Amino acid sequence: MSFEGEHITDTSFLLYFLLADSFDLLGNLLGSPVQVPIDVYDPEDIQTQEESAPPEDLLSEMRGAIKYYEHEAEQGGSTEDLRRLLQIDTLYKNGIIRPIEMSQAERFVASQLRSVREAGQYGIKAVLGAGEAACVAIANNRGWVIATDDTDALKVMDFLHGGRTYRYERIRKLLIRAADDGFITMSKANILHEIMTTKGFWDRELPFPETV
Repeated sequence: MSFEGEHITDTSFLLYFLLADSFDLLGNLLGSPVQVPIDVYDPEDIQTQEESAPPEDLLSEMRGAIKYYEHEAEQGGSTEDLRRLLQIDTLYKNGIIRPIEMSQAERFVASQLRSVREAGQYGIKAVLGAGEAACVAIANNRGWVIATDDTDALKVMDFLHGGRTYRYERIRKLLIRAADDGFITMSKANILHEIMTTKGFWDRELPFPETV
C-alpha cells in the first residue's frame, strides 16, 4: 500500500531507479508526480546547457550525474546508462517529475545542514549533500515522506523528531513493498536491487532471501 500524502525524493532514488530502468515504481508507490527538490533536479539546467556550459557546482545533482555518465560514455562506458538518465528531462516535461522549491525557513535549515560549522548541532559529524539537506528540510517542515538512503539524513530526521516517528522510504524497503503490493515479484525485487548495487548503490542486503 502506498503512502498517503506528499513525499520528497533524493538523488539516489532517482539515479538508481532510472539506471535499473524501473522509474515507474517510484510513481506507483510514492505517488505521481515524483517530487524532488530543485537541488536534485532543476529544469532550468536544460536551458542553461543549451546556452552555455556552466560550472558543474552550479548544476543540480542529477545534471551533475548526467555529466559524469556523458564522460563515461565518451571513454567507452555504457551509453545505455546515459540514455536511461537522459529520460529525466522527458519525465519532467510530461509532468511525471515535479521539482519543489524550498521556503525561506527550509532554505535556512538546509544551509545549516550544509555548513561545517552548523551541521553538528543536528547530530551529524559531516555535512549533508545539497539534495539530502533539501529533502530533510522539506520533509521535516511539511510532514512529508522522505525517500533517502542517506544514513546521516535519517539521523537528522531522528534528531529533529526527538524520538517521534516519521515517515520515510529506503530503496530496499521500497522494493519489498513493491513486491508485497504485487507490482513486481520478489525475484524481480532482488534483481533490481542487484542491478543498483552494480551501479554503485552501497546496500548489499537483498530485499528477499535468495531462495525465493
